[in-house]
Amino acid sequence: MIERITNQLKEQFNGRIRVSEKRPGIYQLFIPLYHEDGDMIEVYLQLENGRWKISDYAMTLMRLSYSYEVDTENKEKIFQKIIAENGLKEEDGNIFITTKEEQLYPAILQFAGGISKVSSMRYFKREVIESLFYEQLDEFVDSELLPYHPGKKVLPIPERDDLEADYAFRPNGYPVFLFGVKDKDKARLATICCLEYQKLHIDFRSYIVHEDFTRLGKKDQSRLTSACDKQFVSLDDFKEHAVNFLEREKYAGHTK
Repeated sequence: MIERITNQLKEQFNGRIRVSEKRPGIYQLFIPLYHEDGDMIEVYLQLENGRWKISDYAMTLMRLSYSYEVDTENKEKIFQKIIAENGLKEEDGNIFITTKEEQLYPAILQFAGGISKVSSMRYFKREVIESLFYEQLDEFVDSELLPYHPGKKVLPIPERDDLEADYAFRPNGYPVFLFGVKDKDKARLATICCLEYQKLHIDFRSYIVHEDFTRLGKKDQSRLTSACDKQFVSLDDFKEHAVNFLEREKYAGHTK
């Protein structure tokens, strides 16, 4: 059967294919289909339950791990989205697709296209990282700010679930509410929250951590600056100075 499949694929790929049996019943296809860096995409073929299974034997994620780890929940979601959008499946790192014999050629092309997009995650690292601002903030809070007993998704006004603070710390008896701000919509919501808390005379301090303060328009910058107590212009700024500021809250008197 493999000889028939091989001859069929050679015709469809204009002779530009070589088939090598790697293990009994498992064949590697050497086809001019490439990763973004120019290396050939690993394609393995085996007959399983009457259907042909095309897989990479986890080679794509292994290659990707040299420069980019799929090591957080959101990165995993992005990875799984790419897999699903390209009609592929994944199990223990092995990316694969199953097909009937007569659909083998288009399935191989579909598989290679999906693999190429997965391997390209490293080249779009900046875009992927930017989309993970809130997760990165959450990871930093969980790993570095636990001594300040952070609460998440806090409702300073219990009956107003539209005025939620992302985090609350209590270094000195009163809460320090923290808002992560990625865009103008969140900046405006944080401004409203701080002003509403003030109207009810809640004893609190407010911190804002921006993905990039300079991306906000001047009016949003001005409103938020007037409403809150402290802003960190970027996540890196927050990571560098958060502990110091919370320690100052811890030992300083509260002047509001």
